[in-house]
Amino acid sequence: MKLFLNILLFGSLSLSAFSVYAEEALDEKEILAQRGNGTVTQKAFTARADRIPADIRFSTLRNGNRLRDLINNMLLRAQMAADAKAAGFDKEPIVVDRMQLAADQELADAWLQHYVASQPEADYEQLARETFELQKESMLSSPKIDVSHILISTSERSDEDALLLADSVHQRIMENPASFDELAIEYSEDPSVSSNKGSFTKVSKGDMVKRFEDAAFALQVGDISAPVKTEYGYHIIRLDGYYEPEMMTFEEVKAQLIKSERDKHRDRIKRDYMESLTSLDVEMTEAQLTEMVRRQFGEEYIRTEAGEEDSE
Repeated sequence: MKLFLNILLFGSLSLSAFSVYAEEALDEKEILAQRGNGTVTQKAFTARADRIPADIRFSTLRNGNRLRDLINNMLLRAQMAADAKAAGFDKEPIVVDRMQLAADQELADAWLQHYVASQPEADYEQLARETFELQKESMLSSPKIDVSHILISTSERSDEDALLLADSVHQRIMENPASFDELAIEYSEDPSVSSNKGSFTKVSKGDMVKRFEDAAFALQVGDISAPVKTEYGYHIIRLDGYYEPEMMTFEEVKAQLIKSERDKHRDRIKRDYMESLTSLDVEMTEAQLTEMVRRQFGEEYIRTEAGEEDSE
């Protein structure tokens, strides 16, 4: 916990001396953070956290960087709001109406979230099984490869020197491809070379650095690449094996399918509810519409429009 708090408070959050603008004093335990005239209370933070989807809320709040950004953003808004209150700006009629509009939006969003969550759940595992049976022919694993490489690192030599050495090693391999493994042990600066001789088996896309991965998957089995530059240095890559995508079992895709079915179920509930509201007739008289136009564009606009209609 101490380490977590240190991560959170490091950098832009400062809880040093401050003056607090507030309508009434807050109990210290009800305050989460303060900066200048801005205060973030525990209740306000709980309300903000409630807007984070439940399935990622815990991981979001446990992430020090995200938590720090969240509190800093709340503090910034609190500081601006405090300045606005100090200036009496919160009493301006249009601002009062905008605050009510924002409150209605928050209420509507919270209600929709509550409405969806309160509806009966479906049997997601059964739905997932049905989807799997219908689509299992297309549920394939990603292709995998066996790959070997020799890394000439740029951590302790210049880029130019690393490339010269990589080109030299590559030339020797092209003259005698069978020397690849021997040269990997001699020259590769990948820390794992002592245990795996530079070889990795059944590697999927996403497991490797992007430029290395693109080069490796572009090779044919047995091919050896020219030096490929990554953030680690220059790699000479040999493709040792390729595994075609295979049909996955239900257990392999179960968690993903259940999540998909849950999301689709909740989207249907939300869509049906929204459609039930928007399908109702809109009640708005011509006089009401005219009054809106008058307030937005002015009396002169109303007279001008009326004059143009008469002339027609």
